[in-house]
Amino acid sequence: MYLFVYGTLKRESKNHYLLSSATFVCKTRTGHKYTMVDLGNFPGVLYDRPISLITGEIYNITNELLCKLDDYEGEWYFRSEVEMENGMTAQMYFLKEIPSLMKDKSFVIPSGIWEDKMKENTMGVKEEILYAKDERSQRHKDTVAYEVHNNLYLNITNQCSASCTFCIRNISDGVYGYNLWLSREPSLEDIISHLSKLNLKNYKEVVFTGFGEPTTRFSIVLRITEWLHTQGIRVRLDTNGHAALINPGIKVVDELKKAGMDAVSISLNAQTEELYEKLCRPFYPGSYQAMLTFARECIAAGISTRLTVVKVPEVDIQACEKIAEEMGATFFARTISPHIRS
Repeated sequence: MYLFVYGTLKRESKNHYLLSSATFVCKTRTGHKYTMVDLGNFPGVLYDRPISLITGEIYNITNELLCKLDDYEGEWYFRSEVEMENGMTAQMYFLKEIPSLMKDKSFVIPSGIWEDKMKENTMGVKEEILYAKDERSQRHKDTVAYEVHNNLYLNITNQCSASCTFCIRNISDGVYGYNLWLSREPSLEDIISHLSKLNLKNYKEVVFTGFGEPTTRFSIVLRITEWLHTQGIRVRLDTNGHAALINPGIKVVDELKKAGMDAVSISLNAQTEELYEKLCRPFYPGSYQAMLTFARECIAAGISTRLTVVKVPEVDIQACEKIAEEMGATFFARTISPHIRS
């Protein structure tokens, strides 16, 4: 697995020792523009504000080390796979938002090179680039929930534990006219506030789905499910089934059942592990078997379970349907959405 670093984890930087077991691959830049922000002793990068290509280094690391780095980076950051200028793809850490205690101290580094921070202290442009809230809200308002097919769909994250070759995120910014890219992840309070304004009885079910893997925010999924369950609202989770890998040490199915989850729709996507690795490109080793185990445990827990595949040429629909049938799950084969938002 490849990791792209751009700050204190780089060679000759103070926290490079954390990568002592990793293998240096190359220096490069991101393939797309982002905004680098200096936060004093370390930098951060904002995902959705295109200023410059970010310069850094790629390392080959183990999944175990990646988990440790997730803990090290902490709650200010999220991780996503990005394309590099040299054609590679790698994991990269992004700021969820500028931490409130750092807003008066942070500034943009227009070059995208952290070492340039002393040359490019542009405190004067931060109001324009980082905090133009009124202008930004006119350009793009985050879609936390959207209505389709008499259901209400919740879009709580853009993080994902796979990079599927057929993912609509590769070709679109949303579905059914909704832009699903988030400028920040909505808080529990944000989501409940939004839901409280709706007549939830109007919907057949409320579904965790959107432009990311909901179980990357597992505690939020549980809290919202509990809140909806107390109101008698049917709740479904659309997932890639990696929850146990994303949330190690947690009995994820037991927690979902306890919270009141009524149904899960799990992306099977391939009849073999080899094809799954090729099509879905999961970040965690053993993701295919973990997904199947998750499905079996959901069935055993009494959660209504459906397996789905996307109709692409390599997938044997009948073989996938047989896997679902033998497991005791329902099955659905879907086309790549004709309702993508371009």
